[in-house]
Amino acid sequence: MQGNVRVLTVSRVLWSVSDTIVMTYLSLYILELGGSKPAIGLINAAGGFAASLLYPLGGYIADKAGRARLVGLATVLYISSFLILALAPSWQWLAVGIVYQQGVLFYMPALNAIMADSIPIGARGRIYAFTVAVPNAARIVAPYLGGYLIAVYTLQPAMRLGYTLAFLIGMVVAFIRVRYLKETVKSEEKIGRNIPGILKESYSNVFSSLRWVFSNIRGFAVMAMLLAFIGNLVMPFWVVYAKEVIGLSAYDWGVVQLLGGITTTLASLVIGNLVDKLGTKKCMEISLGLAIPLMVLFTQASSFIQVIPIYLALVVSGAFLWITSSVFLADNIPRAMRGRVMAGLGQGVSTGVGGGGWASGFISFIPMSIGSFTSGYIYSINPAYPWLIQSVFLTVALLLSVLVIHDREKAEQ
Repeated sequence: MQGNVRVLTVSRVLWSVSDTIVMTYLSLYILELGGSKPAIGLINAAGGFAASLLYPLGGYIADKAGRARLVGLATVLYISSFLILALAPSWQWLAVGIVYQQGVLFYMPALNAIMADSIPIGARGRIYAFTVAVPNAARIVAPYLGGYLIAVYTLQPAMRLGYTLAFLIGMVVAFIRVRYLKETVKSEEKIGRNIPGILKESYSNVFSSLRWVFSNIRGFAVMAMLLAFIGNLVMPFWVVYAKEVIGLSAYDWGVVQLLGGITTTLASLVIGNLVDKLGTKKCMEISLGLAIPLMVLFTQASSFIQVIPIYLALVVSGAFLWITSSVFLADNIPRAMRGRVMAGLGQGVSTGVGGGGWASGFISFIPMSIGSFTSGYIYSINPAYPWLIQSVFLTVALLLSVLVIHDREKAEQ
């Protein structure tokens, strides 16, 4: 690890120590502050919508005015959101904080692009796997610690303490990024001199990015949209289902997350080599094929002991898909337009379970928002439905990977 890869990995390690303590239990926090299950989905959908509005701007700035400065300065905005979440007196204020937090994540295309720029061809699988494994190693204890804090202090005080800790660690992350990230593209224009023109140009570039995506990696884009929808059906409700249906406590779920973090860390180191040797197409098929039956099996679990092997296998499949899709995008997107295209597709795709990164991009945000908005209502009808629907759509994604996704003969720099 050198240069930007080292800087971004270290900063992700620090984030992992703090934000996983609270993110795992966010849905319970919403319920504790008076929100309903549909409100959980609505808040996540609103956050996704806010992000989708600003991602094209972030992608354009990343390609035209540079990536490093945008990442550093926007990180400062992002960490301020933790103060709102720590002090929120009601679920409505939580909603405000989450919408603001997701909106300022418009720097993610720049962060994804600078990472892809900094990883050499031929080692992308191994290095992407390493950037998943190391932060996961750091976050191994965090969900367990969150569950322990909730058991000791009760939910609200523990969450407020967790968000305060995330803010303090975030200040360190912001300093590291501002001070040490190095630029990977030549700046073509100054942002401050023509803000109206940059806004106009960034949103007009959405259509050229979409044309490139659907001309070159159409099958992957369709699969990404499907996975964005179904992933957000289940993502907010893992801990809720574990508590209400299976009967696990927050502490029990923290133990499950602890074991999941260990498994992800160890599995990622193996996965990276497999991706470099087997190629992205074959590895996508393996990861999707593994996840399909596991989603159904999760709804059949009725005890802590039954949940553990199912969930651990799910995080392995999630890490496998995230690393594979990250390599696929880095191999296929030209450096000069990587920020704008990654603004549309994100860095990779997820199955809605821990074990990779956060899938994001304006192409995915509409299905993500629909999935989040409908998740609470679907869960209220039958708690098992989100996971059963997930298995059906994963089957469609598997067919797409078999029929229309192909490895690139010569990877982009």
